Amino acid sequence: MSFWETPHKTVYQGTSKTGRDTVRIIPLGGTGNVTKNMFLYEYRVDGAIRDILIVDCGIGFPDPEMYGVDLVIPDVRYLANKKQHIRGLVFTHGHDDHIGGIPYVYDKLGNIPMWGTTLTAAFANIKLAEIRIKSRVTPVDFEKVLRIGPFTVSFIRMTHSVPDAANLVIETPIGTFYHGSDFKFDFDPLDGKRSELAKINAAGKRVVLCLLTDCLGSERPGFTPSEQVVGETIEKELKLATGKVLFTTQSSNISRIQRAIELALQYGRHVAFIGRSIDQNVEAAVKLGYMKFPREALVRDRDLKRLPSTKQFLVVAGSQGQPDSALSRIANDSHRFVRLDEGDTVVISADPIPGREHDVNTLIDAIYRKGARVSYSDIMEDLHVSGHGSQGDLMLLLSAVGPRYIFPIGGTYKHLMQYRRLAQDLGYEKREILIPEEGQVLEFSSHSAPRVVETLELENVMVDGLGVGDVGNIVLRDRQTIATEGIVVVVIPIQKSTGRVTSGPDIISRGFIYMKESGGLIDAAKRTVLQSLRLKKGRMMDWQFVRKQISENLSVFLARETGRRPLIVPVIVEV
Repeated sequence: MSFWETPHKTVYQGTSKTGRDTVRIIPLGGTGNVTKNMFLYEYRVDGAIRDILIVDCGIGFPDPEMYGVDLVIPDVRYLANKKQHIRGLVFTHGHDDHIGGIPYVYDKLGNIPMWGTTLTAAFANIKLAEIRIKSRVTPVDFEKVLRIGPFTVSFIRMTHSVPDAANLVIETPIGTFYHGSDFKFDFDPLDGKRSELAKINAAGKRVVLCLLTDCLGSERPGFTPSEQVVGETIEKELKLATGKVLFTTQSSNISRIQRAIELALQYGRHVAFIGRSIDQNVEAAVKLGYMKFPREALVRDRDLKRLPSTKQFLVVAGSQGQPDSALSRIANDSHRFVRLDEGDTVVISADPIPGREHDVNTLIDAIYRKGARVSYSDIMEDLHVSGHGSQGDLMLLLSAVGPRYIFPIGGTYKHLMQYRRLAQDLGYEKREILIPEEGQVLEFSSHSAPRVVETLELENVMVDGLGVGDVGNIVLRDRQTIATEGIVVVVIPIQKSTGRVTSGPDIISRGFIYMKESGGLIDAAKRTVLQSLRLKKGRMMDWQFVRKQISENLSVFLARETGRRPLIVPVIVEV
């Protein structure tokens, strides 16, 4: 019988002395979806809430029909009248789908303490500082044990696509929970810091009541490859490059960026960082010692014109094809200092997050139209490896922890179902693999099986500019007629055969200004739209990007002239 067939599953014996206390796990995000991770551990006695521990607070990305929405964050209404019970928040790692929501919901949680490993805390604090929240996440090392009310939390280092990723061991009065957020077992990581298998085994020997585990890679056989293979592929691209090289990956993927810089320096190139998220994360990582490179090798974006293209290596934000990212601006000739030329190479070292495939494909098309060479994972093997464990990684963790119950998280429903099959192959029964529907609350006790005790009505809380939660489904449907600040529709007719603007634009206002008395403002607004269209010629233009530019430029103009920010809806009409 092989190792994979023999998990050290044990019969769980609870630690509760009274049998009257329970722990509820309340997922406000991260079940049945990949992003927006946020979990509550709620300790109760005789049914009454005593203490709440929060793990993670991430963002999600809007569906295509969520027009104008920037981000989606967890629905925290459940906590509105429970702030007095919240003892703190612990982050598992520094990806936006685990830390990005905190600036938007912190004031709804009360002035609670927050913790995260060193780099995780640094990345979260950047986000808090951006919107001038004074509270900060306290950095902890992997040997730290936190006592947060009745919860004892210890950290286990795990390899992932961002350094300092942690799984959490959470001890409660009724037993131990293992919070196995995003991970893989990279036995040759770029930073030399492997997953702490000894700690995982030690947690298993304590007897774990429930394992919450990443399941995103449950469809892939074997083990997820090491980050080392990505470096080899980047080097191949540098050898082939005849012009400047633009490299993009997730801005939090510090180890991969470090390796790419090292290779660029070996090939005699200077390095520039393009994009705010890249700038901020690299600066934080350098200060903390997670990245090292000679300062003289850096060049500012405004000074790139002094270097021949063969000496340039640009680390650029925008691997997910975000329309307002640095890479999208470069691909659409809207960046102040960088333009793509024939012979340049763009290396996209990231897979699209589910839901972003269209944006990434649109970006790749725009780059190709500039005559640049594009390398991405669909056509170049080992240009990106996942930070999530495949079947081998997942079963290794499950076998080492040997929990009584399993709660797969961080995947879509198909990933949950595939994980269930894998766990059943290891000897677990279907009833021991917990797959609650969205909003369902699981209650654990020391004397009975877990059960669903409540179903919360969770909604997508949408962030649109500075507005948080003020955009709902009805507003999304009705935005083309009226909104709080009014609506301005810009109609731009283009010739179908050539893609050229034929006339106009026409501007229609509803709920914003009375057009008959605002002729001067409307004429100035039309000039602003025409200025946005100045460089946009040809039928193959990325009109999604053009719409974004018109919306941004017109919004700035109207805010300056009127102090109001109506919803801008550019409409391209083929004639």
